[in-house]
Amino acid sequence: MTGRVFWKIVKNEVARQKTSFEWLYYKTGIPKGTFSSWKNRKIIPRADAAYKIATALHVSVEYLLTGSDQTKRHSNPCLQEIIENLIGLDPLDLKAISTLTQALALRYTKNL
Repeated sequence: MTGRVFWKIVKNEVARQKTSFEWLYYKTGIPKGTFSSWKNRKIIPRADAAYKIATALHVSVEYLLTGSDQTKRHSNPCLQEIIENLIGLDPLDLKAISTLTQALALRYTKNL
């Protein structure tokens, strides 16, 4: 993994989400100069900074480092919040939620 790849993925994700680096500076609290230095020198940020960037973009650090994401994080903040809320629920609750989402999906596919 190189810094070049890391910053290319960040740039692509910023563009895909139709946001800006200025927004990312604000959201992470990392100064613009620090970002510029890392990008220009193709440096991968420290773990805590990479985590802030990933969290702001609603992706995993793994995705920013490798381009693939085994945790399947979503760029939709609402969907990501739902996923995070599901973590830790007991199996019976998860089964009920699964049944509900299957029923909703079926209803919407029938209306297409």
